[in-house]
Amino acid sequence: MEEVDRLFECFKCGFSPPQSAFRERKRRKSKLKHGSSPSPSGILSPGSAGKIHEIPTHLQLSIEKSDSPSVRKNRRKQFSPIVFYGSPHGVPPKRPSSLLQLLHQIRVDLTEQNKFSLRKEIWATFPRQDEAIKFAKGHEHVHVFSYQDHFNGQRRFLVSTYKYFWQRYKNMDSKFRHHYEVIQEGLPCHLYFDLEFNRRVNIDNNEDEMIDLLLSIIFKAFHEKYSIQGNLDWIVELDSSTEEKFSRHLIIRIPKAAFKDNSHAGAFVAEICSRILIERQSDGRFDKLFVKKDSSSTTSSSQLFVDTAVYSRNRCFRLALSSKAGKSSVLLPTGRFKCKDMLCEEDMFMASLICNMDIDCEKLLVCKMELDCVKTLHFGTEVNHNFATNCVASQEFPLSACTSDLTTTYFLGKSPFPALDKFVESIASIGNVSGKIQSWYWFSEYGLMVYSMSRNRYCERIGRQHKSNHVMYIVDLRRAVYYQKCHDPDCRAS
Repeated sequence: MEEVDRLFECFKCGFSPPQSAFRERKRRKSKLKHGSSPSPSGILSPGSAGKIHEIPTHLQLSIEKSDSPSVRKNRRKQFSPIVFYGSPHGVPPKRPSSLLQLLHQIRVDLTEQNKFSLRKEIWATFPRQDEAIKFAKGHEHVHVFSYQDHFNGQRRFLVSTYKYFWQRYKNMDSKFRHHYEVIQEGLPCHLYFDLEFNRRVNIDNNEDEMIDLLLSIIFKAFHEKYSIQGNLDWIVELDSSTEEKFSRHLIIRIPKAAFKDNSHAGAFVAEICSRILIERQSDGRFDKLFVKKDSSSTTSSSQLFVDTAVYSRNRCFRLALSSKAGKSSVLLPTGRFKCKDMLCEEDMFMASLICNMDIDCEKLLVCKMELDCVKTLHFGTEVNHNFATNCVASQEFPLSACTSDLTTTYFLGKSPFPALDKFVESIASIGNVSGKIQSWYWFSEYGLMVYSMSRNRYCERIGRQHKSNHVMYIVDLRRAVYYQKCHDPDCRAS
């Protein structure tokens, strides 16, 4: 906006030359008074208006000489202040009226847009997430939230500033707070964790001890990967546990840093889980981080209490002081770590926002998937040429073609097996709802292709579509079989 204002004023009023231009003019006048050099013929003086003088022969020779290539080259590098800045009398330069009108219109449009963006009362609601995100991209200092209707659980989306959202949020009846932060795709975010397990079948678990152990391996990874020394004061810990279920959120706010987006945060969490599995083999302490899913689970089938499904695109993550629709447990600070000395509820809330970046954030952390787990974030865009060359698709699905040297970047585009892609989309289309491949994973070591689907959430186990979680198809190319699973941690699909 400042640049448009400056250009508009310049084109409206003309440029004012600096004092150096006046000094140059005075200096040249003084030389003329001493008879150092007459003005060249062809330039009209006040006493010779209307007369054209021939250029003397010696000046013509001088001009021809000055027009040599070497002189022209040097001359291009030097400008007198008068030539550079224009007339010392401040005569406005010529300007097309159409450009002036265009600048005026741009200035008016930006002024109106900024007035709207700076309003503290921005509160726009939408029935669809994509509409809310599109609106947010057109305005500054706003963010996308989601909320559920208290009576029917229907989800809607809203756009507001953090400040104004808090003003309305804090005054709501607590039983109507069912709000979520939308962690937008491609935007920086803090590292976050969703930790949960069934308390009734894991009665011997020390929950605080489990989290402290998890933090120790996270801080170790910070130091080894990013040379960052972890600190417990960075952690916002929220709890909404019940007698039946343990549930906590961790938000880790690294000073002056954040992850590039939640896909990189998810890749880092996947690496943490991998490290825990490795450490467990030599250190029995890490057995504490594994829990039984239900009463029928055995020790050998135990799983990590870290939910790795919360790093998908535009993920909705529950806000502090909110409960799920139809539930009574509210997400509240535990009083540990960063919240220990926080007396202001607003400070706690702002610190818990995953996409709320500090003003001094100057470093974005990246973390890429392991070589044997290649993930695409968008399906149908340009294919990495090296990968496409190495992975020649055919009806026989040659596994050896896809075990060559892969880079560590995300590979965007269709999988190396287009015929398989088409088959999976056909079986994922149930009734009038067609299935669409959203992303894929290739595990070359095991010959497994994992397709994450969009549009159709039909789950074969429950016989209906999931409300929010998508399904996936796992294809075992070595055994020539496939099966369906889903992203819902509480649903084990067939």
